[in-house]
Amino acid sequence: MNKDIFNDPTEFDPSRFENPSKPIPPFAYVPFGGGPHTCIGNEFARVETLSVIHHLVTKFEWSLVNPEEQITRLALPYPSMGLPIYLKPKH
Repeated sequence: MNKDIFNDPTEFDPSRFENPSKPIPPFAYVPFGGGPHTCIGNEFARVETLSVIHHLVTKFEWSLVNPEEQITRLALPYPSMGLPIYLKPKH
């Protein structure tokens, strides 16, 4: 909401971040807030994510699409093809 950083700070304009007219200092834009101004849906999103993961783990059988997929190691190990999986509902 600082007029020294953003032109028309009260106007909804998401494109202002594509080509800013002047440099935006670090932490000038924190979309979900911080401290007492954090997003009110933050805890709901966490519980919802945990619920989805629980159902994926308990109600589906998982198998690898490419069982011979190699693990690539640069800074950290990661699957070279993104580790695609098949999900089959348990009956």
